[in-house]
Amino acid sequence: MASSSGERKYPPRLYDVGKTPIQGRSMNHSCFMANIQAVLEDLGDDVASDLRESAVGVILKLKELKYTWSASCVHHFLANQLAIESNHEMWSLIDSMPLRFSLYEFEEITGLNCDPFDKDEIWDVEHESFWLKMNVPTSQGPTLKELQDILPICRNWPREERVMIGLLCVLSIGIFGISSNSRLPLHCAKRVMDREAFQRYPWGRVGFISLLESIKVLTYEGKQSYTLHGCVHALYIWIFEHVPGLGEKFGNRIEGADVPLLSWRGSRPRINFSDFCAQEKRKYQKVRVRHMVVKPIEDRYPKWDDNEVSIELDNMIQDILKGQLDEKFWEVTAATKSNKRKIHVHPPVVPDTTDVGPSSKRKKDNEHGDGCQASEMVVAHNIAILGLVESVKIMTAKLDGIDVNVADKVSEKLEATIQAKVDARVCLYEKEFLEKIAMLQEEVKNLKEKLGVNIPPDVANSNDQNSIAQEEDDDSSSALSWMVEKKINSQDGLPIQCVVKKEKKENTAMKKERKTSDVKKKGKKDEVSLKKVKKEKAFSIPELNDKSISSEGWNQHLRWENSEECRQALEAIASTLEEPTRRRKPQLTKTQVWPYVGNSTVKRIITGVTPSKVSYDPFAKVESQKLVKVLDFIKRDLEKKHSQYGGYSELCAQFYLKLMVPRNVWPTENYGWLCDSHIAAAMLMFHRRSMQSTSPYASPRIAFLDQWFVKSWVSDFEKQDKKKIEVSDIYIKAFNGEYPEEFVTGKKWFEDVDSLFLCHLINGNHWVALHIDLKKATINVYDSIPSVVKDQKQLQEECRPFTKMIPLVLNKMLPPELGKKSEQQFALRRHKKIPHNDDPGDCGVYSLKYIECLAVGCTFVGLSDTIIPAQRMKLAAEIYEEVAEVVAEG
Repeated sequence: MASSSGERKYPPRLYDVGKTPIQGRSMNHSCFMANIQAVLEDLGDDVASDLRESAVGVILKLKELKYTWSASCVHHFLANQLAIESNHEMWSLIDSMPLRFSLYEFEEITGLNCDPFDKDEIWDVEHESFWLKMNVPTSQGPTLKELQDILPICRNWPREERVMIGLLCVLSIGIFGISSNSRLPLHCAKRVMDREAFQRYPWGRVGFISLLESIKVLTYEGKQSYTLHGCVHALYIWIFEHVPGLGEKFGNRIEGADVPLLSWRGSRPRINFSDFCAQEKRKYQKVRVRHMVVKPIEDRYPKWDDNEVSIELDNMIQDILKGQLDEKFWEVTAATKSNKRKIHVHPPVVPDTTDVGPSSKRKKDNEHGDGCQASEMVVAHNIAILGLVESVKIMTAKLDGIDVNVADKVSEKLEATIQAKVDARVCLYEKEFLEKIAMLQEEVKNLKEKLGVNIPPDVANSNDQNSIAQEEDDDSSSALSWMVEKKINSQDGLPIQCVVKKEKKENTAMKKERKTSDVKKKGKKDEVSLKKVKKEKAFSIPELNDKSISSEGWNQHLRWENSEECRQALEAIASTLEEPTRRRKPQLTKTQVWPYVGNSTVKRIITGVTPSKVSYDPFAKVESQKLVKVLDFIKRDLEKKHSQYGGYSELCAQFYLKLMVPRNVWPTENYGWLCDSHIAAAMLMFHRRSMQSTSPYASPRIAFLDQWFVKSWVSDFEKQDKKKIEVSDIYIKAFNGEYPEEFVTGKKWFEDVDSLFLCHLINGNHWVALHIDLKKATINVYDSIPSVVKDQKQLQEECRPFTKMIPLVLNKMLPPELGKKSEQQFALRRHKKIPHNDDPGDCGVYSLKYIECLAVGCTFVGLSDTIIPAQRMKLAAEIYEEVAEVVAEG
């Protein structure tokens, strides 16, 4: 129902329509659940139980949930705020539907105590001795870094003191959400020494203030990164609770939880909000939202000391409570009034954070972002970043060292090379053709002489060509000419003039030579001459680089191209660049093809599999234009301010550097290990290729599983009772090809899909590729480093989520006529005769290549550590073009 008055005004948009800042990287925060896990491991299980039952125990329970955080989803709502004057609440829009995030919503989501502060409370406690024992200042609260330094040495301290240290850590991480170098307020920190004072304190209000203040002081224009404080996870759960459609699709709801904060596992979707809103409108006529936590009209605002009510905000809240909200208000103001409004309501531009110390810039949460936790933490250090920048300089040195682009330079040299080849061959062919023409002319003249063709004596040339000198010159010329000749008219016998070809006369030397030849060719026809055999002469080839090359012959040139010297030169300039279109492409022998894989038409086709009709080589080098794109992006991104703290999505440079940086310049031993985000981006790329009208894959009956779905699958299995496993709606949607949203195929398992491909992290640090054959009830494991998990029983346990769950899903979904139902687990088979990663560190790349080859229908011949650097380059370039650019455009 629309507002009863057309003149009622609401708060305007913070940004005009179409001018909302887009996120270039993941946001930063310090509410890392992995830090809490480290604290619990040092303090012991007895302390963990006390912390779980404390006033802030919901934070520990959230850690145990192991849900997945999505910064991009939260950012969308932060960037689509309404410009309100109140500092105690935030309003966001989704398709002209406002949503409120205030103390009421925060309290409902977290279940924390959000009562007003008791100003009349007189309380204090002796605290200096405890700070001295911890070796921290007595006039301020401790930092998380100081607390972490105490953990290894406090294991023998009294249980009460260890509980206090644990509560301080939880406050720093989950309530204030500040950096490890920022100090807790002293009046809050010393409450851990009095259990009753700690339990009655409104920690929910404290956490909400920390979170909302960090939102209010931010500006999203011109910033390449920003930092939030407080429990940022409450924002993500708020979205699922107040936009039911998003919760249903991406939230992974958990039934029976105490509070909403513990009711969602979350996910990391790439949401196209325009498409989502359109789907909601088609199904429900509008986007379903819960505007706010409904309270009586007199309690519509939470209690604050400095409550200042804006007329525009109050109009909107009252219309929502009365069901009279004018949903078209922002559609109009976005086009006509937004600039005027923005002048006096735009938020101030202030620094992102008030933290002190060099570590105030946040580190990315390893547990939430990716699977390889150890490598993630190291990258944030300055020494690692300097190493990355230096490696980029090495990779792009040729771009900076020459006046033109590498691709243009290479094209120039290759064009010169090809032109020289063509010119040389044309010259040889031209000479050969002229000799043959001269021979044919001689033969024609001899035939005419034998037939007795006479030239009349009065034949004259109109251009004075009847002189003896000119005639002698013509005798030695091989070119044709024309002459005027008089012939007798057949009717009246009178001579007439006509134009005829001039015959070439044979000189005396040529006559003698022909007579000698005629004597030798006894019994053969006079008009047939011997065919001359032409010997091809050598020609020089311009070189790609500044070095010269010998012109002894084409074979020698090929030998030089095959040498190590040339190989190094090409790798330094354009080892992965694709050659421009040639006029003539030399055909190399199979031993000159890189990588040499033997007879590719036989050895690289899997027996019994029809390869794709599309020409596609999984081991081919990267195309030049793709490589230049990603290198340019990395260079631009690293030059931006704060770019080194951006996280590891496919929209930041660090994501690609982990793929592309050569191993010899890795800042740490495990720096280049692939993480969940890399696997997720690659699997999304494979899926999109499979959905093309002309797919490079051998069969349409295959499907690729989203890495985030696989991760939640494993986590869900670990929490379930193994004797009574439940198949939730998520697996039913996946079975029908309807989940996740970006992997929708509409194909049902078993009926339309025979094979499922996925990457699985085993032993906590090693990737393997899994090929699930639904018809044969077998899971094929392709392991590049079998020594990581040698025992077959251990491997069986690592793959139990799939060997156990898939039969249950099939039993629930398949009709009886398709086969007898059985709860027997799928068989597990580890393939041994496959290429292995001899120099460990590339198991993720190997796993993706296994999957790619299996999908294409070729074997792994040619896959080895030698080509992995080039394949890393290719993978980075293709993900940037096929995934990152699509996301950026979306």
